[in-house]
Amino acid sequence: MTRSYEVSASRSLALETRNKLTQLGIPPLKRFGQHFLIDTKIRDIMVTVAQSTTHDRILEIGPGLGYLTLALLKNAGKVIAVEKDRTLAHYLTKYFSKVNNLTVIQGDALKLGKLDCNKIVSSPPYNLSSKLVLFIIRNQFDSAVLLLQNEFAQRLTASSGTHEYGRLTVVLQSRADARMIMKVPRTAFYPQPNVDSAIVTIEPKANPPAIENEPVFEELVRFLFTQRRRKLKAVLTRFLRDKYPTATNSILTQITFLEKRIFQISPPELIDLSNQIAIKQSGSCDGHVS
Repeated sequence: MTRSYEVSASRSLALETRNKLTQLGIPPLKRFGQHFLIDTKIRDIMVTVAQSTTHDRILEIGPGLGYLTLALLKNAGKVIAVEKDRTLAHYLTKYFSKVNNLTVIQGDALKLGKLDCNKIVSSPPYNLSSKLVLFIIRNQFDSAVLLLQNEFAQRLTASSGTHEYGRLTVVLQSRADARMIMKVPRTAFYPQPNVDSAIVTIEPKANPPAIENEPVFEELVRFLFTQRRRKLKAVLTRFLRDKYPTATNSILTQITFLEKRIFQISPPELIDLSNQIAIKQSGSCDGHVS
């Protein structure tokens, strides 16, 4: 009986969402990756995990019709909803016109600059996921609760040596901890995507390892993961000879994991390696890679 009710409720919300979008004259846009969350339980779980209070300023990216926004407003001190679609942004502004703790911004969230919030709770468009995660971790924040494509969520939370482990994994885990909360079926959205999703939390590391030179670190990781299944020695040698030819031999002789394949190297090891390169680049000989 409960299952039947849940299915009926889901169909009802899907129909309601479709009718609303039709009234607004805005069918979901594939170029924006628009899939609207319609599952009440999933929405409430996201809000619960966020643990927001009146002291929190929450950023929501891609609020759509405001389904998640409405729930966030109950506990948050302030919600800043950034919607790229002009029609949806206008609708939200009008719908929440009497709400004092909400600001609707029409525009690209990635162009906001410095975040004016301490938490991010969002079900963003799939095609924004990679850039959004990088944008978030380069800002100061307390926590993020994101509803992402399941395959992408697995990449964020992957361990070194696994199939999902890649460049984005390393960049994220060098600064923050990502945790998979639960898998979310595609039926939680209208229109239904072709894949399942997952709720993921991201929290900055309390004591992240020091990165001597961020551009060097990101350039190194980007280059190495273009050949993720090859051994480090061959790929790194080519990178060093191209970028830092005078330091190539001195760096290579101090690395003990040259026989590891790229996807087997942990974020701390990659940070140590990039620090060694950065130190050599600056002319210092104090560094050591173990």
